[in-house]
Amino acid sequence: MPRTPLPIGTWGEISTRTLKTTKTKKKGKPVKHLAHARFRDHDGKVRAVTATGTTKTAARAALLAKLQNRAKTNYSGDLSTNHKINHLLDLWERRFEGLVADGTRSPTSLDTYRRAITNHVRPAIGELHIGEATTQRLDNVLTDIKHHAGAPTARTCRAVISGAMKLAVRYGAITVNPAREVDTIETKPKHPPEHSRPKKSPS
Repeated sequence: MPRTPLPIGTWGEISTRTLKTTKTKKKGKPVKHLAHARFRDHDGKVRAVTATGTTKTAARAALLAKLQNRAKTNYSGDLSTNHKINHLLDLWERRFEGLVADGTRSPTSLDTYRRAITNHVRPAIGELHIGEATTQRLDNVLTDIKHHAGAPTARTCRAVISGAMKLAVRYGAITVNPAREVDTIETKPKHPPEHSRPKKSPS
């Protein structure tokens, strides 16, 4: 069977081998190691990526950092599933600032969204990778925000997350907006329906 191709922006198994040993009468002691992996670039081509270190662990760590950095710029230098949501939020904020400068969005809205991002969204999901933001996870996060900060704040956070994930779709990092199917956040009505009000006893 043909080998399943690597997804764009990912790499295969990391292998290591000794490159250099000290010259002694006894068995040579390794002083340099090479770590190697196959990486599939944004153009679909698979390329070899390598890194060296004085130990196998150091070589693997150096290669992993190299691969992660390569993945970050894998989608036209903009965004990939390996980016953290904090980075996505930075991009979304900058785009919203541009809309405010153009006069199509209000500065008040930007201030409201920034408070929601700083106080709730970043602490809850900022360190997740974009690809880890599933609908279920976002649903749980927004439910928790609603419980602790109220429905209006949760709705604002939902708008921010949905907008940021929409940007991730546009930039090719993901194909579906996971916030789109999150449950609607509802508030209790100020005035309960007639049938739920206690009936007055006849005088």
